[in-house]
Amino acid sequence: QGISLFVATAIVMMVLSLSAKRSAAGLLSRNNKNIMRQWLSSSPSTTNSDSYYTIGLTGSTGLVGNAFRDELARSAVTVNDKPVRVVRLIRGSSVQEIQQDDKDQEDFTAQWNPHGTTADEILHPTAAQELDAIVHLSGENVATGLGPLGFLGLRPWTTAKKQEILDSRTITTAALRKVIAASTDKAKDFLVASGVGVYGADHFENSHNNDDVLPDESTDVSQTKGFLAEVSRQWEAASQLDEKSHHRIVNMRFGVVLSKNGGALEKLYPIFFLGGGGIVGSGQQYFPFISARDHARAMVHTLQTPSLTGPVNLCAPTPATNAQFTAAFGQCLHRPTLLPFPSFAVQTLFGEMGEE
Repeated sequence: QGISLFVATAIVMMVLSLSAKRSAAGLLSRNNKNIMRQWLSSSPSTTNSDSYYTIGLTGSTGLVGNAFRDELARSAVTVNDKPVRVVRLIRGSSVQEIQQDDKDQEDFTAQWNPHGTTADEILHPTAAQELDAIVHLSGENVATGLGPLGFLGLRPWTTAKKQEILDSRTITTAALRKVIAASTDKAKDFLVASGVGVYGADHFENSHNNDDVLPDESTDVSQTKGFLAEVSRQWEAASQLDEKSHHRIVNMRFGVVLSKNGGALEKLYPIFFLGGGGIVGSGQQYFPFISARDHARAMVHTLQTPSLTGPVNLCAPTPATNAQFTAAFGQCLHRPTLLPFPSFAVQTLFGEMGEE
């Protein structure tokens, strides 16, 4: 009951924090930008590039990318005592040179090519030299299938889809790793998305039997089971540099990010609102969640904390089972949660994805 109350409180706070009016957010953002300009104008001896901590961001238009950018704008974040500037990295078949006019902006785009052979063919040197960090968030959606009805998520993990899920993470990460490795003039931070799925489906199904086996960053994940575990393993391996490298690598292991703007909560909301919510399978499997706002703040904290390296879990501190989360969500919406979703139905509709 205590955990359910914690989860319910977290959901309520997340929904309320995301329900603020756009006008207020816009005013706050403009005020922060004015502060940034005043800060820059007080340091005339530095060049424009040196005045900013510049982040190259992939997946900038996704759920996590948008939350991260909102948090940077809302909180006037600084890293190494510098205001943060974002370069939104957009995939293309060639690279794009950065013009001087772009460098004067606080938020601009640069085209990169994940299929390039060398660092210069992946990201133009004029863009790469601007960056203090690369935050890599992009990857194929694991919950949708291919084709016009793919959004329904019915048995989505075909052979082609699974290959796309893997390639969209490992190929792009390995390409950006080359860009990081080629930077010899200054150390860069490389923050790469990963997932708590690396701990294996068996952990989340069976950990409730023994709290001592709950996984953390020190857990050996070399033999964990499941497709998502294998994807996350290869994803993290693709980011690794030589041990003597002076660059910082962080593998951000995401839980289920909750936001009314998309993701799992957007899909669950109408079902629960209509009174159709219920436990999935046994309800005892763990549901590692985090609100989008807390997730963005955790990413900012990771950027600002150079001692954080290697795997870092981005999840709420108190684990909840599916049954506890279901009860808390129903309580938030004042709706019953009496309609269970049995295991055989999950497996029939969603196939391998449902099993994990």
